[in-house]
Amino acid sequence: MNKFFITAHNCVTAADACGARLGTRFRRMDLSSQLALLAVESFAPHFESTPRDRVAIVLAARAGSLPTDVNFWEGRNAAGGLSPTIFTYTLPSAGIGEIAIRHRLTGPNLCFVGDSRDVLVEAKDFLRRNEADACVCVFVDVASPAFRKMIGCTEAAKATAALLQRNGPGLPANEFNLLSV
Repeated sequence: MNKFFITAHNCVTAADACGARLGTRFRRMDLSSQLALLAVESFAPHFESTPRDRVAIVLAARAGSLPTDVNFWEGRNAAGGLSPTIFTYTLPSAGIGEIAIRHRLTGPNLCFVGDSRDVLVEAKDFLRRNEADACVCVFVDVASPAFRKMIGCTEAAKATAALLQRNGPGLPANEFNLLSV
């Protein structure tokens, strides 16, 4: 039976994204992609010991891309109209793409819209089926001001990430919860 371990984990908020400097593309990203990328940034040394095509990414976004979709749609009345820069991020999986590009990860990936419950389960499946040797697990919870106003919810902007590996040092995966980090 395979045992899986969390070998790295991180949690970031919108405040962390404000001061981050991760290249010229970073400021153009939506907040969800910024947080996903920033949460994974400290894992870079771990990627050196695993072939990049054997690192999977599983991401769950609580609201999908809806906060960015709302911001994009509100631009229809702005001078210049709808923004092609924002349009790029109107897919829930945009954060996966940004992580893959920055860290040159070409393994399998999967995106969920909803909560973090299935992220570790799916990551374990990638490892169990030998489709990957490591899996980056990310949960993003973002509600932009426009989105909050539209649905009447409180502010949320947080990303939690974990690196799941087989038979290694670290916290046993069954004792880890992406929501509690």
